[in-house]
Amino acid sequence: MARSCGIRIGPRRYEVVVLDGSPKKHKIAAFEAGEFDATAENPLKSIAATLKDVGKRLSIPKDNVGLVIDSGHAAFRRLKLPFADVQKIDQVVKYEIESELSQWNIDDVIVDYHKLGADEHSSDLLITAVPKDDIQMALDAASSGNIEPFQVELETTAMVNAAYTAEICNLDDAQLLVHIGDYSTSVVVMDAGELREMRVIHIGALTHEVIAPAAPDAGAEDAEEGAAPAALAALAPEVDPIEASRRVDQAIKRIRREVGRTLSGARTVNPIEAIYVCGLELPGLVGSTVLDVPVYVLDCFEEDSGQPVDGFGQLVVAYGAAVRELGGGLLKPSLRREELKYTGAWERIEFPLAVACLLLTTFLGVVHILQKRELGFLDVRGTRYWLESSNRFLIGNPRDGVPGHVDPPTDEMVAFAARCADQKDKDIDPINAFGRMQTLVELETNRLKRKMGQDSSVDRPQSALVGMQMVFAVLERGHKEWRPALWSLTAEHVEGRSGRDQEHIKVSMHLVFHGESVVEGTQHLESFLENLEGMSGFMRMSDVSTEPLDNEKGIEVQSLWVMVDAGVYYDELRQKATKTASVGGQ
Repeated sequence: MARSCGIRIGPRRYEVVVLDGSPKKHKIAAFEAGEFDATAENPLKSIAATLKDVGKRLSIPKDNVGLVIDSGHAAFRRLKLPFADVQKIDQVVKYEIESELSQWNIDDVIVDYHKLGADEHSSDLLITAVPKDDIQMALDAASSGNIEPFQVELETTAMVNAAYTAEICNLDDAQLLVHIGDYSTSVVVMDAGELREMRVIHIGALTHEVIAPAAPDAGAEDAEEGAAPAALAALAPEVDPIEASRRVDQAIKRIRREVGRTLSGARTVNPIEAIYVCGLELPGLVGSTVLDVPVYVLDCFEEDSGQPVDGFGQLVVAYGAAVRELGGGLLKPSLRREELKYTGAWERIEFPLAVACLLLTTFLGVVHILQKRELGFLDVRGTRYWLESSNRFLIGNPRDGVPGHVDPPTDEMVAFAARCADQKDKDIDPINAFGRMQTLVELETNRLKRKMGQDSSVDRPQSALVGMQMVFAVLERGHKEWRPALWSLTAEHVEGRSGRDQEHIKVSMHLVFHGESVVEGTQHLESFLENLEGMSGFMRMSDVSTEPLDNEKGIEVQSLWVMVDAGVYYDELRQKATKTASVGGQ
């Protein structure tokens, strides 16, 4: 069963959701929501310690971990390009949007995009820009807490994936998705099941706790988009409960006003019929209406799926990230893109590097050709030297009367050695010449073996004497145990007949086995017969007929014949000779 985890790290709070299952069917294995220590001297170290403790407590998996960061860090823009090819978009998107992000240096941000629409000649993009430092800070905190996120995304995209999984975004209606964070509120417009718009309102559920609000009272749209949320060090001392209540009411009114501005300015095909809210709870928001549009809690959890009874809205974005790591969701954002591809550094060195690689390849090719020629020259000269030395070793120098090791050499050997010594003979390949001379030596060796009767290709006829010797060898091995006496012994050569027995020697015997009794003589006979059957070259034997001796001191075997293959004896001799020759050669 697959296991994934979604973690949201905000300025003040965190939420963790661990899922078990598949994208379509899963259950919450563990969850937790809490606050970081606002009074810690080292906030990053405190966050890492908290995450490490949560990871151990919830058994967060090592793989399939998604990290969600605060959308208050980001800026959203619309961009239209005259092409739809993804590779071209990746190459130019950062430079095309640079003029729209005057608050940042374009090299200091990560730019991601989502296609709102595209055809053959153009594409409409929703651009997301996030400072690299903010992403790296969240990654460092997670890594220090022994958590390695596979991907990083914003609250907006995680909320969309959660709503898509809950199947509340249909083809015939439109919705407004709202996530209320610590110091910012994310708003997403969905129409016909597709993303249409994203924006961030720089005011959240805990904005009243800081010394200065994240945006002036004139409205969140007047604040600089992309401004960082309030830091933990900016927390104000405890204020009067009445003043705190007034600030909360003021925050709710401003959030409602900005949501209303989004409703009135949204351009959707279908009318917006509902507002779904998740994140931190604000009093009086859920259950009310904004411009006559009802506000509901974004409930993306199924019954008996393991979610908490109350306060499950704050787990929505962490749940969306976990679902995305299981392979579900609608959006696939990536804030961990390779920097080099978008900074322009690669484009600046691409052509010079290509030219350098081409020159290096040409240089290596020329060196290879020269080295190959030199190696070929050395091979030919060196091989010819060893060829001439080998020929002198075999043939010697007949003109000077110096014999070689092949004495006398054949005319073919002498003529071929002369050709090898001729430097002008271009048809002689020194490497193949070794094989040709070896062939000539083997031909002469085989000729001499045939002349001496040692040709292994000619089978010798089987000998009756060899057949007798094979039977005698069996009697010799058992002479210490048996007391045999041969009364008669004959052997004859039998030609092999087609379809029947092969060529063999038939040995006939009339013998006696002496002993202290008839039983002992019988035992000696049975041992002899058993050894005959185990003999190399044994074919078969006749049935045995015995009679006890008159003095009851043994038995008489009147007629016993054995058929043996004497060719096996010759094969054993050849193998023994070959083995002796190989040992002597070593």
